[in-house]
Amino acid sequence: MALRDANCYTLTVSQSSSDPSIIQLSESLGQIRNKDEPRYARVREKRDDEAYSSAIYDVLTGARLASAGYETEKSKKRRLQLHGPDEEVPFEFTGRINFEWTFTFEGNKYRWTREVYGKDYICSLDRKPDPKVEICLARDVSSKGPARLQILHYNIDRFPAEIKDVRGLETLLVASLLCLLDAANDRNILSRSPSSGSKSAVLSSKDKDVPPVPARPERVISEDDFEPENPNEIVVSTTSDIDDHIARAIALFEDPHVLFIVIRTKTAEAAQRALEVSLGVKRFRYHENLPELSQYVIEEEADSVPSSSTKGSKTGPKVISLDDEPSKHISPSNSVRGKQKVWTPLPNIAIYLSTIELPDLKPGRREHLKYVASASSRPQSSKPTSLLPSAPPPVLPPKEPAVHAESSKRTSSFGRLFRSHS
Repeated sequence: MALRDANCYTLTVSQSSSDPSIIQLSESLGQIRNKDEPRYARVREKRDDEAYSSAIYDVLTGARLASAGYETEKSKKRRLQLHGPDEEVPFEFTGRINFEWTFTFEGNKYRWTREVYGKDYICSLDRKPDPKVEICLARDVSSKGPARLQILHYNIDRFPAEIKDVRGLETLLVASLLCLLDAANDRNILSRSPSSGSKSAVLSSKDKDVPPVPARPERVISEDDFEPENPNEIVVSTTSDIDDHIARAIALFEDPHVLFIVIRTKTAEAAQRALEVSLGVKRFRYHENLPELSQYVIEEEADSVPSSSTKGSKTGPKVISLDDEPSKHISPSNSVRGKQKVWTPLPNIAIYLSTIELPDLKPGRREHLKYVASASSRPQSSKPTSLLPSAPPPVLPPKEPAVHAESSKRTSSFGRLFRSHS
């Protein structure tokens, strides 16, 4: 997601050079990029009952417009206030797995959402059962540029009866967004704080002989990346991101025409990661009260890995060895070892997640289809031979000749009538 247009009302977030606790929001005046006019200032404050507290001031008049804060960063409810006059605005976390914060103003609900991956924020007017309307777009600071906020007044002007205090809504958008950005920034600073580094240094000095935990392998581009994938197929490898696969699977099921998806692996080592993707999709649908998915796991043959000697050379013709196998000396130790099963890695798997039942993928049905396929492919002999002699056909007894009664002994009424006429 990118900001729509430079001509829209856009505020650029920049830190003050004199005081790091102050952040200025300057308006970019159209195409004139060299001239920015400050509009708002965010000042960090200290309160005894809150871990974070900030206030929004008007740069031109110095008026205190709004304030925000929270007791702990993990709390699902945060303080959001408008000043002049004072008004409490409910501001709470309403997402389940996804990122979603909602504040209510003038009876309308405004939801801040963030894309699954990225630094883009979207604030929409909730108009259920009608579709939501985007009223504000924002982007956090990145290597491409500073943080920016863009208010879509052309969408706000569509609802004059519902949105009456446009300036108050603009102030709440600025205060709520900066509260979310500050919380994310504080979380990142805490994870990279030197205290955690000193603790890790102390632990490393105590346990010098313990080998370090291997880092996650980097993403390596292989031939699988250039293979055309089916629209509803997700290929999981040992270096791919599980969260990316979960997000893609959830997006696929949003299409009503997609009845099932396939989560497939091409190496035996990626089987566990594929199961984690399937579990993440089903957990998301459970929390969202969506219909449960049917899961079918099919084991596939593992791809053969070429040896180091044949990687650089072409494979020659197949050589059939006609030598006799050497005789093996059977010892008690060998006989015991032969009974033990040698562990082999899990073969490649294909996980089918379906909104409908797939009878052909059920375990019993799959075994039956394999048996029928093997039986049909088995060659049948035209003249079956049997070692046992065939039994002779049964002999029926001779039929006895029918005995016809004499004409004089007929006693039926039809016979008497016939004799009287004759």
